[in-house]
Amino acid sequence: MALSVLSPAFERSKKLAIEKSSRAILKLVPELRPTPGAQATDRLFYSIVGATLALGLLGLLGVNILLGNDAERVRELKIEAILVNEEREEALRQVALLSTSEALAERAFALGMIPSKSPTFLDISAPAVVEPVKVVKEKP
Repeated sequence: MALSVLSPAFERSKKLAIEKSSRAILKLVPELRPTPGAQATDRLFYSIVGATLALGLLGLLGVNILLGNDAERVRELKIEAILVNEEREEALRQVALLSTSEALAERAFALGMIPSKSPTFLDISAPAVVEPVKVVKEKP
């Protein structure tokens, strides 16, 4: 019987403790409601939105400038690649002209070489045993 009498008081004190602890927690955060008679302004919100937009536009401008510079550099590199390719083609044409049999024969003749009257060819298709030739020197 004694316990049933104390039960409602215990419930009330539990509710009071919860209410007081929630008020203590809420007191840590400042009141966000405007004071009576003062009108809340949106100046801070508009300035934050404006600053965000301005920074976004400045960021886009920076990215656009960097992409423009990169595009200019790519164009210069393409032109340089074309010039290097043309120089390579010219060098290959000169090598082809110097490698023709007529040009090689002229240069060999200019160096003092003479054409052979009886050319000798090697036949490596069939292995043949060749005996060494003895060279005889004549005495003067």
